[in-house]
Amino acid sequence: MRDAFEVRHADAAGRIGELRVPRAGATVETPAILPVVNPNLVTVEPRRLADEFGVEMLITNAYIVHSTPDLRERALDEGLHAMLEFPGAVMTDSGSFQLAEYGGIDTTTREILAFQRDIGSDVATPVDVPTPPDASRERTLDDLRTTEAALADAEAVDTGEMLVSAPVQGSTHLDLREWAARHAYGTTLDIFPVGAVVPLLNDYRYDDMVDVVAAAKRGLSRDCPVHLFGAGHPMMFALAVAVGCDLFDSAAYALYARDDRYLTVRGTELLDELEYFPCTCPICTDHTPDELRGLDDDTRQDLLARHNLQVTYGEIRTVRQAIRAGNLLELVDSRARGHPAMLDGYRALLDHA
Repeated sequence: MRDAFEVRHADAAGRIGELRVPRAGATVETPAILPVVNPNLVTVEPRRLADEFGVEMLITNAYIVHSTPDLRERALDEGLHAMLEFPGAVMTDSGSFQLAEYGGIDTTTREILAFQRDIGSDVATPVDVPTPPDASRERTLDDLRTTEAALADAEAVDTGEMLVSAPVQGSTHLDLREWAARHAYGTTLDIFPVGAVVPLLNDYRYDDMVDVVAAAKRGLSRDCPVHLFGAGHPMMFALAVAVGCDLFDSAAYALYARDDRYLTVRGTELLDELEYFPCTCPICTDHTPDELRGLDDDTRQDLLARHNLQVTYGEIRTVRQAIRAGNLLELVDSRARGHPAMLDGYRALLDHA
C-alpha cells in the first residue's frame, strides 16, 4: 500500500509526513514515537497515553499476547484495541526481539501475521532475524536469507487492510544494509523498520547508527516510511530524523522510570542526584525531586514515566517545528553539543550530506 505515506514538509533528510493506517481509520503525523506497551506490565494505561499525551499510535508485542493464554483468549475475543482500551492505531511486533534475546521462538511469520490480523492489529511485523552489530559477514548473509524468506511469507498472507512491515537488517555491513533495503522495497510491504540498532544506541555509537540508516535509505524510495526499531531516547530524535527516520518506538519512558531515571534532551539523570527539576512539565512543576523520592514505588514510577513521556513528546514537537522552520540542522547541532558521541553522529550526518 505504497500510497499510505505522504511527505508534507522536508528539511535535510527529515520530513513531516502523514501515515494513513486504513484498518484503524486513522492518519498518524510523523515523525512519531510509538510507546511500547507490555500487556503484562502496564506502567501508563494506553487510554491515558491518548488522552494525556496525544499518542496517536502505540506498539505492543503480538508474540507475548500469542504465548500468554489469557491474553490470547481476550485478544481474539475482544480485539486488541478493546483489550488495551486504546482508541488510536496499534502496531504489533512479532517476537523477533525474543528471537534475538533467547535464540528461538515457537511461531512462524505466517502464523504470527495471521494472529496479528485476527486480533485486529493495524500494522503487523513478520519474524525477521535481527543481526547484532559487528557480526561476521557470513552470519549476516545467512540471517538476511532467513529474513528474505520471512518477507516472502508475509506477502503470501491475506492481511486485508492491515499494513505490514518489511524490516531492513544487515548488521554494520553497509552494503548489505543497502541491499536488504532494496530487497524490502521490492516487496509489496508497507513500512520499513531499520532493525538491530539498539546495541549501537546503548553503546553511544551514534555515528554507526547514522551510517546504517543512511545505507538503508539509499536502498529505499522517498515514499517509504522508515521506522528506527527500538529507538526512543529524546536526545537522539533530531539526529535520527535528520538522517531520514519517520517512526520510533521505545519502552524507555517506563523502563527508565522503574530505575528512577529521568529523561532530558541532553541525556539521562538519576533522581537521587537531582536537587531541582530542569523541566516545566506538569509533573516537574507540581513536585520537587525530594517529594518524588518520598513517594511509594508505584506512584513515583507513574510520575517519572509521565515526565519521561512529556519530554519525549515535547522533543518530537520541537523536531517537527524545526522541519517546518527549515532549521533542523541547527537543532541537531544544538543537541549534538550535549554529548560527545552525539557530536560524532552529527559529523557522520554531515558526511552523508
